[in-house]
Amino acid sequence: MANAGDEESSLTTDLMLCSICLEQYKLPVSLPCSHSFCLTCLSKHIITSCVKCDPPLGFPCPLCRKFIPAPGKINEHSVDRWAKLFPENKLLALIATGTNSIYCKSCQEDDEESKASSWCMDCSEVLCDDCVKCHKKVRLTRNHVVVAITECSASFHQSLSLDKCETHGGRKLEIICKEHLLPCCSVCVTKEHDGCKTFCQLEDVDANTVGPHNVKNLQAEVETMCSNLEQIITDEKTNMSCLDNASDKFAKELSGITTSIIATIKKLEEKHLDETAKLIKESKSKLENSVQSLEHRLSYLQYWKEKLTKNVSNETILKTNEILSYIKMKHIYESMGNLDYPKLEISIQTEILDSVQKLTSLSCLAKTTSREKSKQCAINQRIVDLKCAYVVNVSEFTIKNCNLHDGEFLSRDKLLLTGYKNKRCVLCNTDGVVLQEIPLPGNPWGMCMHVGNEVLVTLPLSQKVVVLDANSLEIKQSVHIDRRCFGISTSGNTAVIGARDSVLMFDNFLDKNICRPLATKTKYADDVALGGDGNIIFTNYSENVLNTFDKSGKMLFKYSHEELKSPYGLTVDGHGNIFVCGGTSNNIHIVSNDGKTLRILKGVQNPLCIKFLRGTNRFFVGEEDGRVKVFELQNS
Repeated sequence: MANAGDEESSLTTDLMLCSICLEQYKLPVSLPCSHSFCLTCLSKHIITSCVKCDPPLGFPCPLCRKFIPAPGKINEHSVDRWAKLFPENKLLALIATGTNSIYCKSCQEDDEESKASSWCMDCSEVLCDDCVKCHKKVRLTRNHVVVAITECSASFHQSLSLDKCETHGGRKLEIICKEHLLPCCSVCVTKEHDGCKTFCQLEDVDANTVGPHNVKNLQAEVETMCSNLEQIITDEKTNMSCLDNASDKFAKELSGITTSIIATIKKLEEKHLDETAKLIKESKSKLENSVQSLEHRLSYLQYWKEKLTKNVSNETILKTNEILSYIKMKHIYESMGNLDYPKLEISIQTEILDSVQKLTSLSCLAKTTSREKSKQCAINQRIVDLKCAYVVNVSEFTIKNCNLHDGEFLSRDKLLLTGYKNKRCVLCNTDGVVLQEIPLPGNPWGMCMHVGNEVLVTLPLSQKVVVLDANSLEIKQSVHIDRRCFGISTSGNTAVIGARDSVLMFDNFLDKNICRPLATKTKYADDVALGGDGNIIFTNYSENVLNTFDKSGKMLFKYSHEELKSPYGLTVDGHGNIFVCGGTSNNIHIVSNDGKTLRILKGVQNPLCIKFLRGTNRFFVGEEDGRVKVFELQNS
């Protein structure tokens, strides 16, 4: 049995030194993995770990290398503040005061001095042996976790708490807002949800709101997102290996030429290889950065996926913590789904010059360039065979007095629609219940999401584009356009607008100084879309054609079909396929990104617009007289 001297020695060696700086702890904080570090040391480690991550979602523990998710919501706190948001390790803070002996706090309150031997994780107090026995006898504290101080080491486990409100000082979450499917504390209800009408206690949430089927579906969707991320990472790692192989190939080609010629060629060979090595290094560095960022996101998803799985049971009625786990994961999943997922692919090309024999006049041996191709990947979208996929009718409803021209999914079960005649946008759920009406300073026509948290709405008669906040639906900005603007689509900082007699492209989001017309000899070009490869797509409903141009204005293809009449609305899915509505042919044409007919969908009547829920196979079709149909494509 260890004596007092052994215990004090153990405290000194095991508890008092930070494993990063190897000095006595200064403001020790603990991570969810149970390891503790100085506040400053941990902050430096976090900042260093997140340099190449966009956005930063977490970091590896300096000791065990387990992934630690960032505190709060995605992008809620700056990286340099993360360390301050982790809990203080009160035991280590007490030990770091420098005293050789630690005394029982309970005994000190009775003016007695007894050396502490244990630590209560719930009370955050040190206890002597006698007080530990009392602690175990009292009903209020008998279930507390009490451990020997010498066994704590630098581990200080912090349980994941989902029932505390992060916005309002850790108040208990007791109520759920059914309109937003968000847990609320008493302050949330009076502030953030003061306009909401449907609430219930967390323990009274019915299975239709959050039940086992919701959990099962979310788990499947998260698994799909993880699998797609893993595939992108695998592809980019393979790309790195191909770059190495390309380097070997180029070196052999050059070696065969340079062995039979003079020393001048040797110098040029070295110059070229140096340039090639530098380019490959830069290319691999870009891929490594991209892989690290994707692995970072994958770790974040897997961390919360594991937490959700542990917290979920197979019971018919979910418990409060299971409900909270589901809601937490759902919002993490939606937040992750709003991020961009570019898949980087780099190849190296070289061309041996025909004039190599004329060495005296050469300045280089070969031309070496890299070609980068980055495209957005729908990481949370299952791949379906469009030619034979089932088209599931999710819901149908009519919005009264809504002259519908366009709309967008704000979430899986919420739509924002334009009401042209009444100068409004209508927020409704996918069951057709109107949640809010947003008045606008003009008649709205086209609509698109921009960078995940903004909604752009065109007002053709006012020659304006208004920018709405996607959460509050308040107008943030109004941009004047010098002509009538109808359809609108954006990708990054690029925007295209259908102006009926032309298609306008803005290389820096509606900056009129760099606006350029792409197609000026056209009529009735109202609806536009941007493809995943940056191509501009628009319809001409008077000529019954679909046109696709590249960014330079060169036509790539023109699509027409005997069963496509009056093409109005169009959109692009996560894989670059084009969906265009046949307004009077009462169908939807699915067109590949090279202009081939993949399928013609029936079951719509005078369709005017179509939009996908980003990263999914769910879409809605707006018809005349405010009719809305929500569909989902599923593999047969």
